[in-house]
Amino acid sequence: NIMKLFLEGRIQELKPWLGEAVYNRLAAEGRARKKEGVQMDTNVLAIMNAEILACELEGSSVNVERGDDPIILLHFMCQQIHCVRKKVKKKGGEEKEEESGSEKEGKKEEEKGDGEDAKVEGKGAGDNNDNTDSSSSSGRTYMDDALGEIVEGSEDDIRANSYVIAFQREYNEEKMELNWKIVDFRFNGAIAY
Repeated sequence: NIMKLFLEGRIQELKPWLGEAVYNRLAAEGRARKKEGVQMDTNVLAIMNAEILACELEGSSVNVERGDDPIILLHFMCQQIHCVRKKVKKKGGEEKEEESGSEKEGKKEEEKGDGEDAKVEGKGAGDNNDNTDSSSSSGRTYMDDALGEIVEGSEDDIRANSYVIAFQREYNEEKMELNWKIVDFRFNGAIAY
């Protein structure tokens, strides 16, 4: 699900479906959230009211007579929980992602055999380094860390968020196939649900 990956900050996994400009913008947004130490709620409750708004055949960015593929604009509503939380800091005020490799290894050794506590606290908590875009080899992501106080919204603040996505076909010369790419992705406002 594209929305789920976007909300989780797993932009690297979206890269095959994103144009370069939109990938760079979404990755920068994810890095900014990580730097601020906040996480959005990742629950997508429903996707609804999807409709094609337009098909751009010519204009400043597209001209089918030149051989460009048309751009299709799609609007949809995504029912989401509007809840942004601060990440929990560990003792000493450092975030979990900033542990050194030797600290992580020592922590893993201490916690072997401690059951569920080892799984939650030590296993891979800092494996992402400073890259919000990719998951570690253990499958954990930036979103797996403990969450702290709510800084925006609430756990029961459900909103219908409006998004507009622009799709364009792109020819992949290596695979000799046409693929649809997201060339723009915009949040377009929200209403309480």
